[in-house]
Amino acid sequence: MALGAAGVAALLLATVFTGITGDTNSDDVTALNTFYTTLNSPSQLTNWVPQNGDPCGQSWLGVTCSGSRVITIKVPDMGLNGTLGYNMNLLTELSELDVSNNNLGGSDIPYNLPTNLERLNLDKNNFIGTIPYSISQMSALQYLNLGHNQLSDINVVFDLLTNLTTLDLSYNSFSGTLPESFSNMTSLSTLYLQNNQFTGTIDVLTYLPLTDLNVANNQFSGSIPEKLKSINNLQTHGNFFSNSPAPAATEPPSDTPPLRPSPSGTPSRSKSNSSPSQGSDTDNGGNDGKSSKVGGAVVAGIVISLVVVGALVAFFLIKRKAMRRQQGGDLEKNEHLSPLASGKIKQLRPIRSISLSPTGKELKNNVSMNLKPP
Repeated sequence: MALGAAGVAALLLATVFTGITGDTNSDDVTALNTFYTTLNSPSQLTNWVPQNGDPCGQSWLGVTCSGSRVITIKVPDMGLNGTLGYNMNLLTELSELDVSNNNLGGSDIPYNLPTNLERLNLDKNNFIGTIPYSISQMSALQYLNLGHNQLSDINVVFDLLTNLTTLDLSYNSFSGTLPESFSNMTSLSTLYLQNNQFTGTIDVLTYLPLTDLNVANNQFSGSIPEKLKSINNLQTHGNFFSNSPAPAATEPPSDTPPLRPSPSGTPSRSKSNSSPSQGSDTDNGGNDGKSSKVGGAVVAGIVISLVVVGALVAFFLIKRKAMRRQQGGDLEKNEHLSPLASGKIKQLRPIRSISLSPTGKELKNNVSMNLKPP
């Protein structure tokens, strides 16, 4: 009898202990209690409680367990308010957290996120500020969706996120250039950056294995790398790119450049191999634009040279004419003003005739002049 009573007592104690501790890991229970509280204890999360409880044994809504550990929390479209718990990092076996399409936020994303997440979906909430650096350490992460929030700064180094296949940062307030560490996401196939204020080029994305890329409605500039142009699902509108995805030109560019005037003014044909080609065939007429600029510069140079030469010729002609006029004026002035002889001769009559005899031996001089004595 005594042994039977002891067995019953032990069974009762075990039952009570199980009811208190449940099937769920204590750290997981603590994290979910805190999370429920920071969500303002919403009634739509059935079976959740702010203290203790057994998420795995009591089938809390949206919670999936493996043994005693919580492995997924999926509560999208529940009209939830508040924010994430500050001790979510206690959920060390959590692989997926989906709280998308709620009203969470009004503050930064908490730093202490679960470290072994493979999927994190915070899409369509009200998170602001900076993406926490702790995401840099989530090497198992495969899916990260932070779209449709009010985030403005990327404080993440993507070097360790080599398993990430999908990254969505769309519809936020990010600005500045893309982080160089983007190039280390060697498994990334889907990238959404649309409707932000990113600047600079997208060259850092060139060698990623992307099959879906949307960078529309930003402030990107420069050229779109050739490799990215081959992406089937590519959206680049609403930027300042110097070229955009387009089919190749139907007419190949001519190998013979147009005639250009030589420096001496005589037309000459330049050789096709006289200088190395500039740019690439995909710069949307970049070579034609450069040829036009060079040709225009040559023509402008010749025209300016002709104008300068013409101006010099005109200057010398005018100068020469002015000198002639000046010399003629001086002669007339001298003839008019200079006195004859000593200025005392009043009248001088010209020689009337001088004749030579046919033989040159006789000179007949009939000269008469009247000189008034002084």
